[in-house]
Amino acid sequence: MLLSLALFVCLEYGTLSDERSKYGIAAGDPFVREVVLTFDDGPRESGMQEIISVLESYDVHATFFVVGKFAERYGNITLELAKSGQELANHTYTHPKLFRLWVEKIMREAERCDEVLESLGIPKTRFLRPPGGSFTMNIFNAMRRMNLCLGLWSLNTADYTGRPAEEISRLVLKSTRPGTIILMHSGVPNTVKALPAIIEGLKAQGYTFVRLCEMRDSGKI
Repeated sequence: MLLSLALFVCLEYGTLSDERSKYGIAAGDPFVREVVLTFDDGPRESGMQEIISVLESYDVHATFFVVGKFAERYGNITLELAKSGQELANHTYTHPKLFRLWVEKIMREAERCDEVLESLGIPKTRFLRPPGGSFTMNIFNAMRRMNLCLGLWSLNTADYTGRPAEEISRLVLKSTRPGTIILMHSGVPNTVKALPAIIEGLKAQGYTFVRLCEMRDSGKI
């Protein structure tokens, strides 16, 4: 009982443990000037082509945490993301609050998202990002049973709040450190506007852009 409680406290609130490090990543090597651009909640009906075009024009790859029902609805956009070299990862099928669900329902949410991607010919994902970044023992157990890694972030742009593009880019350029995983969202107009300045600014600071699966120490959280 005490061991279970200790594990729960460590996973929820404490320092990063060896057990937890096997199953996820929130940042990369703090001594390697690599960053990951991640985009949640897509694909969306608008704004995706613009993101793809910007990434391609700078020869940058990113990681998109896709919601299964949107990937199903916008299959052509999902395929275009994959064909352009972007990494597609799991953001559940319906975007529920996973911390409210039992293990089996959490697993089904992730499985349904993977099933959509696999039906489009896209390989099974390695990473799961719970909506809101919530992390509980049930989520941990579901991931372990599905052999998924938790994909979190270390810099939240809060682009979903409606902040101006200039503010988004300024925050990223000021706050990025080696190994930073940057959280943004698909379908946010100001994110699209901010993206060129973010890429140009980080390149000027000597950063290399990688997919989450390529980040150094990408098995650790």
